[in-house]
Amino acid sequence: MTDTLSSPVTSPPAPDPAADRPDPSDARAQRIVIGAAMTGNAGYGLLSTITILYFSTHLHLAASWIGLALTIAGACAMLLGIPAGRLADTTVPPRLGAALSYLLLAATEVCVLVVDSYYGLVVVLVVAAGFQMTAATMRQTIVARLGGPRASVFRAKVTARSNLAMMVGMAASSLVIAAGSATAYRSAIVVCCVLTAAQGLLFLALPPGLAAPAAKTLAADGPAADGPAADGPAAEAGRAGSRWEAFTDLPYLSICLIYATLVLLETVVTVALPLWITQHTTGPGWLIAVFGVANTLAIACLLTRTARKVNTPRRAGRAMAVGGVFAGVFCVLTALASGPAVLPAVIVLVIALLASIAAELLTVSAEMELTMTLAPEHAKGQYLGLSQTALTAATTAGPSLVTLACLTWGRPGWILLGTLLALAGLVTPAVTAWAERTRRGGGVDSGWGASHRR
Repeated sequence: MTDTLSSPVTSPPAPDPAADRPDPSDARAQRIVIGAAMTGNAGYGLLSTITILYFSTHLHLAASWIGLALTIAGACAMLLGIPAGRLADTTVPPRLGAALSYLLLAATEVCVLVVDSYYGLVVVLVVAAGFQMTAATMRQTIVARLGGPRASVFRAKVTARSNLAMMVGMAASSLVIAAGSATAYRSAIVVCCVLTAAQGLLFLALPPGLAAPAAKTLAADGPAADGPAADGPAAEAGRAGSRWEAFTDLPYLSICLIYATLVLLETVVTVALPLWITQHTTGPGWLIAVFGVANTLAIACLLTRTARKVNTPRRAGRAMAVGGVFAGVFCVLTALASGPAVLPAVIVLVIALLASIAAELLTVSAEMELTMTLAPEHAKGQYLGLSQTALTAATTAGPSLVTLACLTWGRPGWILLGTLLALAGLVTPAVTAWAERTRRGGGVDSGWGASHRR
């Protein structure tokens, strides 16, 4: 055991821009992953919009009970992120894990059509959320392996194009809502299930020999007795260190906590902002739709380009700091929009929207770089499972928190939330530097002062 602070530190080398161009076999696999993500997100965009209305209108459930069921499901799903990642590292090839999880998710979604009690609905939602978490963790592990040294850029491509597909699904949901019949809703749910199943089948089309980046390096340098096999996470199990080392990596945990705080901005934009505009400002209601489309298109068009520039942990830390400040500016401007007449309110809200888009581009790109790059190669799935767990925690608790802060507390709540987001961003460079100091030569310090040598 050695003290990390007394040892020489080697910062991660700057990525080669050529790394953005995968070899032909990887390029085909990347297209499959992007196609699968777009297919699934088109269904998710449709399903996420209509399910609340379906539960309310056709199952006659109160909104508070629906919210409670979704909260329980999200809380249960959080328990599966790291174990799913551990399986991807040691036992289950991620392509098979993702395929099976999405197929089981599709089968579970069908059960929504036959549920006839509230408790049955809770069970279905819990099981579906579990499969969703497992599938997402497996997919992120695949992205990390296919992306190699520029995994964050590939992940940005997947996210950007998935957002476009989700927007198509949400647009299609308007037709279902306009029809309003139980048959229309049930038909749409069946379509969602088919798209989810198709996503799983597409993951089966990935090459069985999908290799982790470390395996490709070893193959180029020559065989090694302890190197990981192609698509063989079991071969890495012998080098996997602590079973749950992600829990003891305090710098990485801190980064996940920071991003879980900053991702509240997305909930503010989708939940609190529309209600604030209609109930507390003189701005026209159509601004909500314009803002939603503008946000989605901006992320789809600019996220990959931004991720290419945020290409080291140090740059990611600075980007997170700037993004946090933009998020704070958005909250303050939105609070101020509650006073002026129509034209000044619209101007302030448009500027606030631009700040929120800048904040999301920077924080999402930074999170991708930090969580992908700082995760050790032998435990990539476990660490990405931790980041998925943090994201799920934020999205589960987010609606209640932002509703309380922004709508119940009003202007002071907006300013308080903006301050929290800005501070969370501003501490990221220091936490990133801490994380880099604890990583040297493949070892990861737990943050308690001892490093694990591998």
